[in-house]
Amino acid sequence: MPHSENTKSFFAKVGNEVENEIVKNIALFYGCSTLRIYDEVYGKEAEHLLDYITINRPAVIATYNKLMY
Repeated sequence: MPHSENTKSFFAKVGNEVENEIVKNIALFYGCSTLRIYDEVYGKEAEHLLDYITINRPAVIATYNKLMY
């Protein structure tokens, strides 16, 4: 499954509030808009979502692994 599809699945499982917080923090770190981040994580050549995570990484990784595996 492409990384973008995994990201969509993860965001569907965690809900909008968590999704928005994750995307907002990535955008703040990279100094760009949340729309740019959505384009990136849902794009054809998207990396694994965890590659974009910049804060609270251990908690996000644990949640991702629990929900996705």
